[in-house]
Amino acid sequence: MMPAPHGEEHQLQLSKLDDHRTLQDKAAYVHEVVRQRFPCIDRIAIAKYDQVTDTLRTFIGSMEADNPLKLHEAKLSEVPSLLYLAKNRETRVVNDLGVFADRNTTHSKQILAKGFQSSYTIPLFSDGQFIGMLFFNSFQRAAFDDSNLTYLDMIAHLMTGLMAAELTQISTLRGALKTATQFTHHRDPETGMHLERMARYSQLIAWRLGATHAIDDEFADRIFQHAPLHDVGKIAIPDRILLKPGPLSVEEFAEMKTHTTRGREIIDAMMVNFNIRNHKDIVMIRNIVAHHHESIDGNGYPDGLAGKDIPIEARIVAVADVFDALTSERPYKKAWSNAQAFAELERMSHFKLDPDCVAVLLGALDKILEIQSGFMD
Repeated sequence: MMPAPHGEEHQLQLSKLDDHRTLQDKAAYVHEVVRQRFPCIDRIAIAKYDQVTDTLRTFIGSMEADNPLKLHEAKLSEVPSLLYLAKNRETRVVNDLGVFADRNTTHSKQILAKGFQSSYTIPLFSDGQFIGMLFFNSFQRAAFDDSNLTYLDMIAHLMTGLMAAELTQISTLRGALKTATQFTHHRDPETGMHLERMARYSQLIAWRLGATHAIDDEFADRIFQHAPLHDVGKIAIPDRILLKPGPLSVEEFAEMKTHTTRGREIIDAMMVNFNIRNHKDIVMIRNIVAHHHESIDGNGYPDGLAGKDIPIEARIVAVADVFDALTSERPYKKAWSNAQAFAELERMSHFKLDPDCVAVLLGALDKILEIQSGFMD
């Protein structure tokens, strides 16, 4: 049977994108469509740009099992070739990746080691802002020419739209919740920089756990986005408890603990109001909000979960939150040194905090210092 004309065939298939909930799933589906027309396109990947830290991070890739580059980051300013593309809004075709054989960069080494022979790189922009890089890779040399570049440019526009839509949806949700959380922090002594730091500590822990806990780039990015929402339920806690300078009574502490379940109720309501349908987002946010006070020995709250029954995102956020609380100054305490905080995390890893999460954070002092210097109170 003769194939359908390309335009009709691919339009019909791309119209099914909404059936694929996550951006990772959408990218994999788009790749399937592209390969029906150009089988030589063996990989599609996006690196996401963090403007605050000038960092490009691997984000999604269509070769899930054999993805040559995961949980990798680099300062854009330290990658001159990509910086040039972003600044000048230019694309780049490299039809013989062997020219990069002498480059001592992780990205070049991994791509070449996997056997890729050519690439097409496109900077992505949304509302005039650089948001990331799109990479097409092929195992064939000289795979990119006039016969496919126009089509791939169209795919790049599609991927830009998909990525921008996801970023806008998450940004809107996070903005609304951040506003609500800031109202809490106007009453609570924690600062806005606490939320920035603990989000980055959470992402750092996720990255370092990646090799042993089946954590991918998308998970690490989502935990960065959602970690700051952990205490949103404190909105529902009255000032007489939240701002009490002395120890809480048994009854007051019992009410304070309800910020986890009340937070989950707030999240559920906002998911409906903002029409957030991505199952992974819903599950992760609910788990972070509800379970960041569970303990590995089962003596936490609200559900008394223990060990691996506590969702990994909640275990990660718990370590990040405690570490930043210890190393931050508050009206009622001086900031602990990193060494003092490390010792306390190690002690708590025997009953309260996940020992794997603690171990990887303790092994990342250089990154911790970078976060602390970049996001000071």
